[in-house]
Amino acid sequence: MSAFLKDFFRGITLYGRAHQLILRHRLWPLVLLPGLLSLLYVGLLISLGLIYAGDFSAYIYTHWLPEMLKHEWMRFFTMLLIWLLILLAGYISYKTVILIICAPILGYLSEKVEFLLYGQHPPDFHLQAFLNDLLRSLVINLRNLAWSLLFTLASWPFLFIPLLGEIIFALLMFQIQSYYSGYGLLDIVLERKRYSARESLQFQRRQRGIVNGVGAGFTLLMLVPFAGWFIAPSYGTVAGTLAALEKTSGHIPPSLENPGNIVTG
Repeated sequence: MSAFLKDFFRGITLYGRAHQLILRHRLWPLVLLPGLLSLLYVGLLISLGLIYAGDFSAYIYTHWLPEMLKHEWMRFFTMLLIWLLILLAGYISYKTVILIICAPILGYLSEKVEFLLYGQHPPDFHLQAFLNDLLRSLVINLRNLAWSLLFTLASWPFLFIPLLGEIIFALLMFQIQSYYSGYGLLDIVLERKRYSARESLQFQRRQRGIVNGVGAGFTLLMLVPFAGWFIAPSYGTVAGTLAALEKTSGHIPPSLENPGNIVTG
């Protein structure tokens, strides 16, 4: 447990390192487009909620609830559940959608960070390898999305337990989303290093502490309106890259111990 907690907090603190790297090496252009797409996606989700949540809530209240439960507090509770469902569905799909749409930019950002740390250039482009990576990414993202949805649905009954159940539900959601967010962010490096989907899964299970830590940092950023939504994809990618490189190499990159060692150019 102590090793898990150490790695967990290490994963969160890597966001500070990510911020330093982005500032020092003027990586903001690689933050801009994923940030704008992230804001656009979140804005779309909120717009859909504003358009449909009220009508859907009213329909449930009118047609699904027995007369004995038709009180004003139940109307409010129904609306609250609908919005919570929209936000959960949006956040769960957000990771998959943004990581797929922004994959070329986030992948390049990850490669850039690895070069700055180790001076290591990415492998040469080959069409067959590229197609294999696309298929691999699709399999992993869809599998993670399915498991995330399954665990979320399994946790849903806790919402009907006043106070204690809601606290348990919130903690479970944070854990589930942290793990699968971290999984996707670290896998950007593992894919580049030609880990198979099975090898990636085994790696992520062995490194649950830092995977959850990186994912927790990402999840916390997503709780910050606008600024957090904007920087979460790129900062999460850099933090995930730092974590994956540290664990695959077996040591902390020297440039993180001594910033003067960072490769320039």
